[in-house]
Amino acid sequence: MSSDYLNFSELPQAMLRPVAVDETAAVIGVSRDTMICVVKNGTLPKSAFHRSKGTSTPSARSMTRHITCPMAYFDATTGPLLSIHMRRRMIQQIAKILRGSVPNEVFEIGAMRIDLPSSISQAISKMAALAAAESEVISDPRTRDGLPVIRGTRIGVYEMVDLCKAEADHYILEKFPILTRTLLEHAKLYANGA
Repeated sequence: MSSDYLNFSELPQAMLRPVAVDETAAVIGVSRDTMICVVKNGTLPKSAFHRSKGTSTPSARSMTRHITCPMAYFDATTGPLLSIHMRRRMIQQIAKILRGSVPNEVFEIGAMRIDLPSSISQAISKMAALAAAESEVISDPRTRDGLPVIRGTRIGVYEMVDLCKAEADHYILEKFPILTRTLLEHAKLYANGA
């Protein structure tokens, strides 16, 4: 098992909720369009989705359960290297690991070796990073009319992310000495997941 492995019990309660497809995409580090393809390709089990009343099929607007992040991370990163049958089998294995019904260990079939613990660990670590990012952002009606800002500043998250598209991070950090590289990364992650 990876030394940085986290389990869901170590995540803040705020992450153990239904997660929007955009948030899942931000967690696993893919575009929204890629995440929509992951949803639509049918490899994720129906139990991965949290549907409101009146919906019967997963869609791009579905909410996913928090356990979906490790499955979607595997599907987006390692999944394309496998046949659709093996992909589904590995995602089912991840679901069993997350439920605690099988041990979290490397999966081996003949000469093929798939490191599921590393994949799960990376996904849960990314969920922890999103939780940290969310804790660094506040939205208070008394501060900039409720615009999400970086905690302890009046710097708007979306403004900062727009600036990041035009300027290098080191330039931004020079111009805003109150910011750290971590806060800048949290702002980006928060904006991608919102």
